[in-house]
Amino acid sequence: MGIDGEKSVDFFLLLDNIFAEQVHNLPSCPVLKSFQQTVERRAVDSLLFLLEDNSREVLQMNVGRLFYTLQKNITEAVDPSSPAEKARKLILYASHDITLTALLVALGTFDHKWPPYAADMILELYQHQQSKEWFVRLSYCGEEQLVKGCRAGLCPLEEFLEVLSQYSVTPEEYNNLCTQIEGNQQTDS
Repeated sequence: MGIDGEKSVDFFLLLDNIFAEQVHNLPSCPVLKSFQQTVERRAVDSLLFLLEDNSREVLQMNVGRLFYTLQKNITEAVDPSSPAEKARKLILYASHDITLTALLVALGTFDHKWPPYAADMILELYQHQQSKEWFVRLSYCGEEQLVKGCRAGLCPLEEFLEVLSQYSVTPEEYNNLCTQIEGNQQTDS
């Protein structure tokens, strides 16, 4: 890539720049464009290194609060004692590509490709008309995903909640985890 071996390279920043230029039809550096696949691969490798090969604690720090919120919202939505008029039909969350990647890793659906610009993840909650059993479907960029721990794309709710519970942390647990990790970093230095 023509970068001196002693200089550090921020592959996240480079990839973000490449994607922004493409999306907004801006002129881009031909040399950088020719290295797009390499930059993307390095960004993915760097992020997976930071996530420490699916380390539970690191993933909890990245997605634990969101998983807790999802569990809470889904549980409230399926609770028969919840008033129907207060039930939300749609809940939207927005995140950066790095957070989306951590979500995909935690759900076991990451394909080792950086999320494209404006990528979307959709969680849909369904109830079977006869059995009244609840199911969750996860789609990423318009394609149904098989969540780890689920037998099919239309995942029984209990199986899906079990997957979320592996990384879900309450606000108090999150603060304790932060304190614990800060303590470990101080002892390491």
